[in-house]
Amino acid sequence: MDGLSDEIRPVAVAAGADLVGFAPVAHFDTGPAKTHPCYYMPTARSVVVIAIAYPRAISEVWGTYEQEGCLPTPYMLFGFAELNWELSRVALKVAKALEAHGFLSLPIPPSYTLSRYRYWEELDKTGRYLGDFSLKHAAVAAGLGTFGWNNIVLTPQFGARQRLIAVITEAQLKPGELYDGEPLCQPERCGLRCVETCPIGALSRDEAQEFEMGGRVYQYADLNHNLCRWCLDGFTIGSGSRTHFEPPDQITQDDLVYADAHRHIADQGLYAMAFVDFCGKCMHQCPSPHF
Repeated sequence: MDGLSDEIRPVAVAAGADLVGFAPVAHFDTGPAKTHPCYYMPTARSVVVIAIAYPRAISEVWGTYEQEGCLPTPYMLFGFAELNWELSRVALKVAKALEAHGFLSLPIPPSYTLSRYRYWEELDKTGRYLGDFSLKHAAVAAGLGTFGWNNIVLTPQFGARQRLIAVITEAQLKPGELYDGEPLCQPERCGLRCVETCPIGALSRDEAQEFEMGGRVYQYADLNHNLCRWCLDGFTIGSGSRTHFEPPDQITQDDLVYADAHRHIADQGLYAMAFVDFCGKCMHQCPSPHF
């Protein structure tokens, strides 16, 4: 177990990973079925979780179009689109290295790449997204960090400023310890900046979601996924786009299709250039770990 773990970690680092962790499948037993590694690979024993950080300056210059000097496009390319490709290359190398040892290994694409197309099929009756395999929960399970109120994994090295990918594998790798260091989310110090900065009010200030893992209870803000999706797709000013439509009270798939077809021409160009995501303000404005 230790020998293979010690071999796989430098493979990921050499390919560009900043953080690498290993999670046992048992850590996922208390979550929804579709977030469990064995839902996708019944013989799974471990999950390799990989993170690549993006430059802090990207967050420092990201504001709204009313702020002088703001520049959201570096995040769209270097913090999202290009970073997803870099993560995918690392995960592919790790999966192939594990399979060279005889262990079936399934690389899971970066978050949003899959869920974008399945989102409306996966909402439960409360409007919460049930989704695909959760890279955020996998990162916590691997000991890379913990959840912030903003629904994002915070690490002691980079706070919220990294993206994630994972490889589900039959190999039994040495699991990391769940993070037990200094608090990485400190709302009393930042004033819930994530809630304040959300352009569309998708994050609750008071209501939380909870989950249990490894005997510990984690909390993060209740999130209106419909409003968040509207913002991530760049349909409102403040998300980094030039497009703006007022979201209807009950957002439907038809509403998203209409807004997508009537984007501002500059936003259409961004989509033609790369598979970008907008907003991310709850990531960029989070001060962790530099309060």
